Amino acid sequence: MTKASKYILIIIVSFLIQVFSQPVDACVEGLRWGMDLPNVESHLGVSLIPIKEKINQNLFEVKDIQISGLPVEALRVRIEKEDGLRQLAYEINNENMTEVLAGLRYRFGPPVGTNAEIEEGDSQQQWIWHTGEDVIVAVKSNERPFLLSYRPSLLDPSFL
Repeated sequence: MTKASKYILIIIVSFLIQVFSQPVDACVEGLRWGMDLPNVESHLGVSLIPIKEKINQNLFEVKDIQISGLPVEALRVRIEKEDGLRQLAYEINNENMTEVLAGLRYRFGPPVGTNAEIEEGDSQQQWIWHTGEDVIVAVKSNERPFLLSYRPSLLDPSFL
């Protein structure tokens, strides 16, 4: 096989991957980054309520639901008009934090980053995973419920 034919083959394979690639699953099985609001609501089986903020008109939430048998105090999503689903954030009771962190570690391995901050009696811990498709941030604070946030990765790991 000549050098030119190898390059042509690589270009064709790259093109086919781009054309036939499937949308990437976002954190909840069956959700995909870029889904519109009706599809997200249909998949979750809930009606999302807009969060009224002057700064952002693309935030929605639902409170007191169950996801995978786990009680979720609040689920917030950011859905852009043109780009669709861009972020999910769960507020979960702190007593369920250990199970969630164990599940993330089992599924994605150890976090790529951890952080602990203590200021005037308020401590905060943070764990970060980069799955290739998602960036997952888990935050535990004494003042708030356990927060689990997912967003699509902006970085293509194969580029590094």
